[in-house]
Amino acid sequence: MSKAEPERFLLYIDILGFSEMTKNDPRKVARTYSILNKLNAHKDDAFKTIVFSDTVLVYNPREARNDEERNFFVWYLTEFAEDLYHKLVGQDIWFRAVLLAGDFHHYRLENVECFYGMALIQAYLAEKRLPMMGLALHSSCLPYSRFFRLAPFADDFSFVYLSRPLEYLHEASGDQYPVPSSIVSDHSPNLPEGVRYLSDIYRLMRSHDDPIVRAKALTTWDFHARRYPGMVAALIANDFDLGALAPPGTWADESKALEDNIKYYKRAGAGTEMSMSFTNRRTTKPKRSPREDR
Repeated sequence: MSKAEPERFLLYIDILGFSEMTKNDPRKVARTYSILNKLNAHKDDAFKTIVFSDTVLVYNPREARNDEERNFFVWYLTEFAEDLYHKLVGQDIWFRAVLLAGDFHHYRLENVECFYGMALIQAYLAEKRLPMMGLALHSSCLPYSRFFRLAPFADDFSFVYLSRPLEYLHEASGDQYPVPSSIVSDHSPNLPEGVRYLSDIYRLMRSHDDPIVRAKALTTWDFHARRYPGMVAALIANDFDLGALAPPGTWADESKALEDNIKYYKRAGAGTEMSMSFTNRRTTKPKRSPREDR
């Protein structure tokens, strides 16, 4: 008897360092929740999102009926992780996530919200033992994965490269740098974001006080260094200056947009009830992000 095709998929996200954040920087907790509140996952009726403490669950309440729908669910759940990656770049807030197929149930009683299932248990156990940052994809989702580069990781999981602009430039350049500006196209407008992410991971790997954090950053860095050796070598040699990859000024506008976005999300959570509980003075409500849909 053939194995039944999966009908439900679960994205399990853990915000790393949440306990220390709560003890030492509670305003960052308010910022984290405000960022989570802006995730694209909330805007799509095909998915449900649950947030509790340092955990985010996103899943498809309606069961997948065919491979086309399975492709869609895995694609969009991966993009939800990518969206969180975009929003957290430059914030010194990190996450680890797993995406898998399996049984998951979520419903409400009069006074209780219930969520349970083997997918939740498997995701929880897997996430805790994967020494990495970013997203890992379970083999149950591999037949339906599209548009993202993967690399074998541990057991039944693959590492997901969430920065598609880095992947595009790598493919277009043959991993030889710097490249002429003519190679750079609309496919890599967010490349400064990917470089900032690499720079921050490198800093964590080299200088963070906690050896566990350093180990997670090292694993994440190693995946990128093995996939993009020429790019990584050029960036390290030039202190992560974008001029190491293309002529100076190639991504000037994109770099400015990235800095504006980082500043915007640095202010996220200001003026909320949680933030106000940490201070007696009111703060200015943050403006809209230049990247948010209008």
